[in-house]
Amino acid sequence: MVGVSGGPDSVALVRILGLLSHERGFWLAVAHLDHGLRAESAEDAAFVENLAQELGVECLVRREDIRDLAVQQGVSIEEAGRRARYALFDDVRARLGAETIATAHHRDDAVETFFLRILRGTSIQGLGGIRPKRERIIRPLIAATRAQILEFLDTRHIPYRIDASNLGVGTDRNFIRNRLLPVIAERFPDFSKTALRSMSLIRQEEAFLDRVAAGISSRAVSRSHGELALDTAALMGADRVVAARVLLAALYDTSGPGVRWKRRHVEAALAAISSDNPSSQLDFPDGITLTREYDRIRISRNRPSPAVPPFTVEVDGPGIVPLDCAGMRFEFRVEEGNPMTRDYPDGRSAAVFDADQVPFPLTLRSVGPGDRFRPWGLDGARKVKKILIDLKVPVSVRRTLPLLVKGSEILWIPGIRRSSAAPVGPETRSVLEVRLWEQPEH
Repeated sequence: MVGVSGGPDSVALVRILGLLSHERGFWLAVAHLDHGLRAESAEDAAFVENLAQELGVECLVRREDIRDLAVQQGVSIEEAGRRARYALFDDVRARLGAETIATAHHRDDAVETFFLRILRGTSIQGLGGIRPKRERIIRPLIAATRAQILEFLDTRHIPYRIDASNLGVGTDRNFIRNRLLPVIAERFPDFSKTALRSMSLIRQEEAFLDRVAAGISSRAVSRSHGELALDTAALMGADRVVAARVLLAALYDTSGPGVRWKRRHVEAALAAISSDNPSSQLDFPDGITLTREYDRIRISRNRPSPAVPPFTVEVDGPGIVPLDCAGMRFEFRVEEGNPMTRDYPDGRSAAVFDADQVPFPLTLRSVGPGDRFRPWGLDGARKVKKILIDLKVPVSVRRTLPLLVKGSEILWIPGIRRSSAAPVGPETRSVLEVRLWEQPEH
């Protein structure tokens, strides 16, 4: 799938790929985005359609109001255009089953991007320049200069379209291309070669940092239920530069290439990790949410925690009791006989009580304000909320965590601890065992 604007670079690319397709045995398709920014844009689209017809390849054209998109997305016209182009390319690639997306970036583009990122501010990743290949995107002309491309077209009398707006200085890139770089070339005629050499060295060092970050990611990052979980201790133990790289990779893993993550996003994520506040949430672009839950960071897309209303489930007797709102399933069982002849659970996945002291019915209910609990083995009562905070139970889990209650007495916090109520002893004649069979991943 070849992105073709009708300008000299993309026309040269699709012409060259058209020649190579016969030699190498691959097929082409063309995609064109009409940005609607110029009066001639419809003529550009018609030119690309005719070119595709001449080459005998399928062509898909889409028109977008880029100015309107820029306002809706709160970005520059240039960025809105970039997003719309790559959205089109992805759609066409998926629809036609193409393996790759070819774009016409060349060496001069790489140098312009290098200076543009320096002036706007960037990381070492940004200074590495435009890669020849990134995921499904390939850039076959990245080693060619603009002059070489024009020579290829002119010697073969291949027509192309000229976008007059590229000749001015209205955008940052055009300013760098048409005003800044010609001045630099007067003093440093080989500056493009040295810039490319610098980018090559930067990419080598970046590859080393990527390997270090990959080692941290293998230990610190896991995927579950469509979201990423990051271990805060592992990230805080790493160098800040490496931790930032791990976080950035996790953000792109969640969002895909359509979002351009900025340094301020990574800094906000690093601040959330190192903060004394164990529970916080950041709302990022494109519906991405980063949530700190004690020793874990969760990164997900459009997954706000649903509001869970208070719940109460009456348990009238032995049997299986599902608690869908908490993603749990309980089994209640009463056993007669001498209780001192068997081992009993630790109170986390199951709890036992003197059945005569806590007869049915019992209640499974949500945590309420001011709830107090008398933990097994400790004197006095403590607030349930304080217990859960001390145990670093995430807020998202606390919203749905049930309590097993008899009257006003909390008997058990499932998965955590039983209370000191209704202990099993020598006088016990029957035992109530409550077992937690299913529990959501925390």
